[in-house]
Amino acid sequence: MRIESNVTLFSKWMISLLVPGLILLIPIDQNFTSSLRLFFVITVLVILIIAFELLPQLIAAFLLPSLYYVSGLVPMEVAFQSWTSSTVWMVLGGLLLSCILEECGLLKRIAYYVISKCGGTYKGAVFGCFFIGLALNLVTFCYGWLVASALVYGICKAMNLKPSRESSLLCFAGTIGATGSTIFLYYPGYYALIEDSIRTVQGDYTMSMIETFKYNGVGLLLYVIALLILLKAYKTKELDQQFQNNIFKKKYKDLGPLSRKEKYAVLMVLVLLVYLFSSRFTNYPAAYGFMLVPLWAFLPGINIADKKITEKINFPMVFFVSACLGIGIVGAEVGFGKFLTDVALPLLSGKSPLVASIAFMLFGIIANFFMTPFAMLGGLSLPFAQIAVSLGMNPVAVVMILLFSCEILLLPYQSAGNLMMYAFGMMPMGDFIKQQGLKAILMIAGFIVIIYPLWNLLGYI
Repeated sequence: MRIESNVTLFSKWMISLLVPGLILLIPIDQNFTSSLRLFFVITVLVILIIAFELLPQLIAAFLLPSLYYVSGLVPMEVAFQSWTSSTVWMVLGGLLLSCILEECGLLKRIAYYVISKCGGTYKGAVFGCFFIGLALNLVTFCYGWLVASALVYGICKAMNLKPSRESSLLCFAGTIGATGSTIFLYYPGYYALIEDSIRTVQGDYTMSMIETFKYNGVGLLLYVIALLILLKAYKTKELDQQFQNNIFKKKYKDLGPLSRKEKYAVLMVLVLLVYLFSSRFTNYPAAYGFMLVPLWAFLPGINIADKKITEKINFPMVFFVSACLGIGIVGAEVGFGKFLTDVALPLLSGKSPLVASIAFMLFGIIANFFMTPFAMLGGLSLPFAQIAVSLGMNPVAVVMILLFSCEILLLPYQSAGNLMMYAFGMMPMGDFIKQQGLKAILMIAGFIVIIYPLWNLLGYI
C-alpha cells in the first residue's frame, strides 16, 4: 500500500514537472513572447501542484507570486498586487463572520431550521443549499455568496458531515446557487464591464436588469440537472434514511429562544444584507460591508466575539485566494488577453456562427484558467465584441458567451466564490473536480443543444 502511494506521488510530481517542461519547448514569436511562455510555465506548474495537492496550501500560495517575482517575469508590486484587491479582504471578513456565527450558535440554528424546512432529508438539504445561494443573490445583487458559503458550511456541520463527497455536494449546490447564478442574475460589477465594452461597437447600448437571464437563464436548468445526476450517482436514498425531519425539528426546538449573542449576530447579518442590497444605489463597494461589519462583534457593549475567534480563521486560504487572484493580474501584465484575441481572430474568420460561438466559449474556458472572471470580462469583452462585429455576429451574444464560460471551471482557484466555499475544508479536491467537471460538460452540451438553437430562434445571435 505504501509503495503504491509513493508511486502515485511520484507520478503526480512527474506530470507537474513534465507539462510545464513541454511548454518551455514551444518556440516564441511576436505573439507568443518569452514573457508569456514563462507565465504559462510557472502558472501551469503551480496549478498542477495545487490540483494534485502536492504541497500544503499555504506553501503553494506563497510559491506562485514568489516565482513570478524571482524569475524576473514581473516586479514585486505586480506579483503581490493581489493583496490590495478588495476580494482578499472580503474573503477574510467572510471567514471571520462565519467563525463568529458558528461560535455564537446562530449558524447551527439557521442550519437546523433550513434542513427541517427542506424535509429533513439529505436531498432536501442539497436543494436547500442551492436555493439559499439563489435567494441571497437575488436580494443582494449577487453579493451574497460569502454569506451563503457560511450558511452552507453551517448545514454541513449541523448534519455532522466530515469532509467527503456528501459534504462536497452540499457545498457544490450552495456554490452554484450563489456564485453560479452570476451568469444569469443582475450583477452590477459584471454589467458595468459588459456595457462599457459593447458601447464601443454599439454606442447606444444599455443593459436591462434581465438581460443576462434572457441569454443565460437556461443555466439554471443545467445546474438543477447536475444536482439530480449527482444525487442519483451518490445513492442519497441511503443518506435520507439517516436524517429524519423530526430529529432536526427537535434539535431546533431544543436550542430554545435566541441568546443575547445570537440576537446581536442576527442584527449583524441583517445590517450586512441591507448594506449589500443598498450598495447598488449608493455606489459604495460591497467589500466595505464584509470588511467592517464582522468587526462590530468585538466592540465594547457587544462583545459577542473575542481573540480566540481569530485562531479559528483559515489564514492559509486567505493567502491561497490572493495567489489565485494574482494569476489574472500577472496574466494581464504579460499580455495574455491580447495573445488570446490575436489567436482567435484568424481562426474564426469565415466560420459559421455556431462554430464561432463554440470557439468563443472554448477561448473563455481557457482564459478562465489564467484570469479571474472580472479580468476576463474586463480584458476580453471589448476584443470579443469587436471580433463579433467583424464576423457579422451580435456582440451582446458573444460577450454573453464569455460570461457563460466564466462558470465552466475545474479548480477552486478559478472563482472567488468557489474558493471561499473550498476554504471551509468540506470539499475534497477530487470531488470538487468531478462535480465541476460534470457541470462543465452539461454547460457545454447545453449551450450547443439548447441555448444556441434558442438564441437562433429568437434572433439573439
